[in-house]
Amino acid sequence: MIGILVMLNNYFHDFATALVVVCTYGMLLMVRYAEKNGGEDSKRMVLALYPKMMHLTGGSVVFVFMAGIVRTFTYKEFEWHDAVATGQVPALIIKHIILFILFAYGIYLWAAVHKKVKDIKKGMTENLH
Repeated sequence: MIGILVMLNNYFHDFATALVVVCTYGMLLMVRYAEKNGGEDSKRMVLALYPKMMHLTGGSVVFVFMAGIVRTFTYKEFEWHDAVATGQVPALIIKHIILFILFAYGIYLWAAVHKKVKDIKKGMTENLH
């Protein structure tokens, strides 16, 4: 039973890592569209969706760290031994490097999107005055 729980933890850990990138990149695309082609309605939509998307992203970041703790303590028993036995250590290392890069890129995008949304919000309040 514990093996199944660890496997699910590891699966959702990888999934949450991907979700960070997908959420932030999706928001970046919407923000860019609103900046270049959109009118006030597009900007209002971005401002309405941003908090919801960032809650999803923030929750995913928290889950990545929490599930990562579990994964760290169970790694040797549930992942490393199988990888060594089947000769998949290089693939496992490459997978973790790719996931780390994706996660870091997602955090970078989050900061970029946050700045752009802040600028949109500032521009909309300046237009009101």
